[in-house]
Amino acid sequence: MDIGIWTISQVVTFVLVLVRVAGIFTVAPIFGNVNVAPMVRVGIAVCLAFVFLPMARFDASNIDFLPFLLIVAKEALIGIVMGFLASLVFTAIQMAGSFIDLQVGFGFANVVDPMMKEHSAVIGQLYNFAATLLFLALNGHHLMIRGLADSFSILPLDSTMQMSSAASGVLQIFIVLFIASLKIGAPVVGAIFLTDVSLGILARTVPQLNVFVVGFPAKLTVGFLAVFAVLPVTLGVMSGLFGGLERDIIRLLQFMSG
Repeated sequence: MDIGIWTISQVVTFVLVLVRVAGIFTVAPIFGNVNVAPMVRVGIAVCLAFVFLPMARFDASNIDFLPFLLIVAKEALIGIVMGFLASLVFTAIQMAGSFIDLQVGFGFANVVDPMMKEHSAVIGQLYNFAATLLFLALNGHHLMIRGLADSFSILPLDSTMQMSSAASGVLQIFIVLFIASLKIGAPVVGAIFLTDVSLGILARTVPQLNVFVVGFPAKLTVGFLAVFAVLPVTLGVMSGLFGGLERDIIRLLQFMSG
């Protein structure tokens, strides 16, 4: 049966491709940002769905309505999981910045982060903005789209998804991101720890000294100096995370395919 120049199978395939693309656009960094107008996101998703349509194959001749709804839900979940993986990278970077803020003392000065629409302190915002600029500079959005294109060959529309394997894959990637977050935050937190130890020794040596008055500006100074001193290392870790984004997406899809 034809609808214009499209068959029923082509229409159904386009809808499923669009659902997967829309799923990743819901939560992915940059694309799923709340500052991006919904109509812009919908327009880009539709354009990408047309681009990916020749990569997807689906036979809709013998499918009923209820199984079709289940397939739509599966495709939306696949897109959301891929977008969630990409957003985890930014979450790991922001977690490192928030931990530094807590140690330095900026935890008291929480402000609303315009990118995440949640409370974030000074260093967390700095790392988030730096990560966003680096993500765009390294064409991380292109890598994410390439991973989305590869998903149609690794996990076709008519395939089944293994949730247990997917959970295991997300857990392994989460461990990698947690270690990367520690690499970003550990040098600065270590410098603050040494400052606290020095202030403790100073307090025992000179009891008349008000350590709270002296310690707060000292920790701020050491914290800022440490952040800017290790900034090349931090950007290197971020570059490694963004550079491996397509690889991680493909690995996760392979786990999901069983």
